[in-house]
Amino acid sequence: MRFLRGLYGSFAVQLFLLHLRGHVLLLLVWALLVLMISGGLGAKLGIQYLFLDAEYLGAGGFGAFVHLGLAFGFFTMNWNLSTYLLVGRHFSFLASLARPFFKFCVNNALLPLGVLAYYMSQLVVFWWPSGWAAVAEPLSGLLLGVTLSIFLYAIYFNVTNRDISYYLPGRRLTPPNAGPADAARRGDPAALPHPVRHNPYRVRTYLGARLTVALVRSVRHYDGSVLSSIFRQNHLNAILIQLLTILFLAALGLLIDYPAFQIPAGASFLVLFSLIVSVIGAVSYWFAEWRMVLLLLLFAAFNLLTRSPFFQYGSRAYGLDYTARAPYAPAAFREVYGSPGLADDVAATEAILDRWKARQPEPRPPLVVVCASGGGLTAAAWTTHLLQQLQQSTRHGFLRRTALMTGASGGMLGLAYLREAYLRDSTFADRGSYYTDRISQDLLNPVAFSIVSNDLFLPLTHVTVNGRSYRRDRGYGFERELDQHTAGWLDKPLADYRAPESAGRIPLLFVTPSIVEDGRRLLVSPQGTTYMTAPPAATRDELPLRADLVDFRRLLGPARADSLRFLSALRMNATYPYVLPLVELPTEPTVRVMDAGYRDNYGVVSAIRFLSVFRDWIAANTSGVHLVRINAFSREDSVRVGGPRGIADNLLSPVGVAGNILGVQVLDQDVLLARAAADFPPGFFSVHRLDYRFPDDEGTPSSISLHLTTRERRLVQLATDRPATRAALTRLVRELSPPPINPDN
Repeated sequence: MRFLRGLYGSFAVQLFLLHLRGHVLLLLVWALLVLMISGGLGAKLGIQYLFLDAEYLGAGGFGAFVHLGLAFGFFTMNWNLSTYLLVGRHFSFLASLARPFFKFCVNNALLPLGVLAYYMSQLVVFWWPSGWAAVAEPLSGLLLGVTLSIFLYAIYFNVTNRDISYYLPGRRLTPPNAGPADAARRGDPAALPHPVRHNPYRVRTYLGARLTVALVRSVRHYDGSVLSSIFRQNHLNAILIQLLTILFLAALGLLIDYPAFQIPAGASFLVLFSLIVSVIGAVSYWFAEWRMVLLLLLFAAFNLLTRSPFFQYGSRAYGLDYTARAPYAPAAFREVYGSPGLADDVAATEAILDRWKARQPEPRPPLVVVCASGGGLTAAAWTTHLLQQLQQSTRHGFLRRTALMTGASGGMLGLAYLREAYLRDSTFADRGSYYTDRISQDLLNPVAFSIVSNDLFLPLTHVTVNGRSYRRDRGYGFERELDQHTAGWLDKPLADYRAPESAGRIPLLFVTPSIVEDGRRLLVSPQGTTYMTAPPAATRDELPLRADLVDFRRLLGPARADSLRFLSALRMNATYPYVLPLVELPTEPTVRVMDAGYRDNYGVVSAIRFLSVFRDWIAANTSGVHLVRINAFSREDSVRVGGPRGIADNLLSPVGVAGNILGVQVLDQDVLLARAAADFPPGFFSVHRLDYRFPDDEGTPSSISLHLTTRERRLVQLATDRPATRAALTRLVRELSPPPINPDN
């Protein structure tokens, strides 16, 4: 009991309890960090891997974790600065010690050390299967970074902070008790702003500089104004270093184009948490018990301010002319039904199909449609790896057989990249894992760093793309990184693909982001596609149905739709909320677009409509339709089984099927596939499902993220060796059975 009483009276324990009682908002930031590291938050998005398998300059290992350690130390010191501002004055004995802030940090380290120990344990668990050397590398880098960061802060505060020796130079640094205090002679400390308090929590011991236990002695014999001056000067230094930190981050935003300054995504999150802690601490320090009210008012005021025209700088699609506004009038979309323009688009596409057929080695070739699901870089890598294998297995004939490609987010990145590779060199499949390795490189670091350094501090900076000026945001960072990974191949206007598609040299590719305001889909293609805007029964004026799709070129012709940067089209199709900004279109009223997966994560809806429109041509000119459905995450055979649910679970969890939108899409699209099969003779329509399933002995499945770990990349390479996947590939290759083809033909 004596030991427990002594432990309860220690400065470290009392500080921790004080934080629990009065600083819940600051503790929630630590809780959020722990949830992210553990996978308790955003596990499917792979957030935990940003801390466990970090990348810097395209590589993981020691250097990446040094940056994470620096950021963790930065976060820890901002936590110490903020809490020192808030609670330091409650412990007036600190002012009588040499280097009071340093000793405060030592005793305030209980929570940071606990989180750091947990973080290190997670690193050990994650890297242990690879051996001790693999474990030592991230741990040593992390600890070095933490140590270096804290050391730099220590130098600053040792040089600038004052202690009791500055005000009482004739006395020892830690004067002994001088007997009863003469309060009247020394003034009333409570009369000072942010007054010091004489140990109200009855702290008995504290940890000194060498981690030795020292007794707390009374400071009532000191002049209250002297103690208050020490805290005030220390607080001023703390506020100054926080302001300098914000200016430093803003300066980094100016260097964002240089890869060396793009820190790992996990480090960017830690920097963001540091800023949140600084803001909460500053507001709490200046406004005390009014802090919650003020934070809510500040949030509301900021929301109103950013709604003003001056702050309307939403993300834009590069290449479009935003000085020309096109009307967005859903009532007018039906004007295309039965129009000469629709008939012209149908005829033009049939001519493309005729030229596609002429390039086939037989008079009635099989027609292939490829649908690739969304799913971050896992979907991009899986799609790329599969198509390369299919291209090799069919003697470079698979993409020649393919008439249409469509899909969502990551899957479309893979389709677009390989289509471009095929356009440049039809023997591209012989390059092994080259394309898979390039498309699976990290895209999250520049996005996360842009959020912290550019979007928060420099939201009005601009970039010039194709001669037009646009506001810079994390969307530009995404496109720039993707452009580098794909060797600049996709950095071209949309119109550049019109000729090769029209000639049948490459498949048609439909990019279909979702329109936020009314739920319609936007079809981006260099060809005229008005026949896709509604079901054929509607476009033939047989049924009064509304248009559920908008032709991009028809809608935005005045805004130079053909000049759209193709990378921007891919970004619009992969705009996952919060990760990438919603893209505004130059319409009146303004509409925004987001990830295609919101409406059609598998591309099946677009594919079935295309087949329905050209059903007669397909039946007369081909030997059959093969719809290849590439799915990065198999959900059909799984059922989520939960345990007992409490009232909080019911309040916080999605209601009914609302939380399983992708599963609902799978079931609805199976109905569409059945209807498509009924439109053709028996055996004419085939569906080939190529689902990504990680090996059973690998544990956690791959994440839906713009960052892949080394393990996740390896799993993608191994997944095609699974018996079920290998059997599906063999069946598809056998049914296509192309004769030998000259790649240069």
